[in-house]
Amino acid sequence: MPRRGENIHKRKDGRWEGRYIDCRKSDGRAHYKSIYARSYTEVKAKLSKLKAVPIHRQVTSLVTLEQLCFLWLEDKKITVKESTHARYYQVICGHIVPYFVGVKTDRINNSMVNQFVKDKLQHGRLNKKGGLSAKSVNDILSILLSIVQYGEKKGYIVGFDYEVIRPKREYKELDVLSHQEQNRLLQHIKQDLDHKKLGVMLALYTGIRLGELCALTWGDIDFETGTLKITKTLQRIKDMKADSEKKTKMVIDSPKSQKSVREIPLPMFLLCALGNFRRENNVYILSNKLKYIEPRFYQNKFKQYLKQSELQPIPFHALRHTFATRAVEQQFDYKTLSEILGHSSVRFTLERYVHSSIDTKRASMERLAVGY
Repeated sequence: MPRRGENIHKRKDGRWEGRYIDCRKSDGRAHYKSIYARSYTEVKAKLSKLKAVPIHRQVTSLVTLEQLCFLWLEDKKITVKESTHARYYQVICGHIVPYFVGVKTDRINNSMVNQFVKDKLQHGRLNKKGGLSAKSVNDILSILLSIVQYGEKKGYIVGFDYEVIRPKREYKELDVLSHQEQNRLLQHIKQDLDHKKLGVMLALYTGIRLGELCALTWGDIDFETGTLKITKTLQRIKDMKADSEKKTKMVIDSPKSQKSVREIPLPMFLLCALGNFRRENNVYILSNKLKYIEPRFYQNKFKQYLKQSELQPIPFHALRHTFATRAVEQQFDYKTLSEILGHSSVRFTLERYVHSSIDTKRASMERLAVGY
């Protein structure tokens, strides 16, 4: 005999019927289906298999993806840095919302997201002049998938297939100054060294980022221990206040990641050069004032130094690449180099910077051939 609560009973036509929950509707109510067999035992065996399959919930949502994006943004506000939150906002308003305008969350699926990825690769630039890089598209995709995952937890999206297209990222060759170019730049810097030119030397011999350099004050340098402390970064972000007169604002925030908060030993010649310009702890090194210099302004100043040195224009970040390349050439311990650069892992340092030159490869091959 069937047990109570099994949802198995014998029909008038002699067959046995078993009922099971196929799915749940958007209001949580169960939707039942039936199976049939000639015996109770056979029906029970079939039900056991079906009950092992997870129950899906049907979603009929009135919430659009745009609304879900801003719900996600609101929750993120208390868990991420202000600069990160501003970047999320720009990605959502510039790329995600315009593409999925009016789309309800219950319609979001794998194929729709894959098409979004393809579109961004081909036509993703906001100026309508071509597609975005694989890195940019992957960054946008990561935010979109985080929003989808948030939607699943809130019950707006069900059964999303996360096996989506992820564009293969190709690393471009890094902008690095050759030894000759580096010496030419340094000769120009040293000719009439001031607090602004001092920033170029700091970047060349510590590998710090532009935003970190602009945020440096004299209090960040410990002349007794000969170290530089990186605890903050300066950057321009979107101003999220509705009543703001300007679209953007400058913020001093914590560095890029937890590993970016670091202490860097300074070579003695650089420490002496810094000592000649030393001021009060709250004075910014680059400006020599209580007011900072903006990264964009200093980037333009750096371009002037390059032109005066008769060098081709390169981004300021190339000084960081140059420092890392020289460190590898001097056979820095990779763990040490990774910590000085403030990378999240040694693996990233190895993948990004540790590449043997043809001369290094030739020397290694010659050492191997000793004795032949």
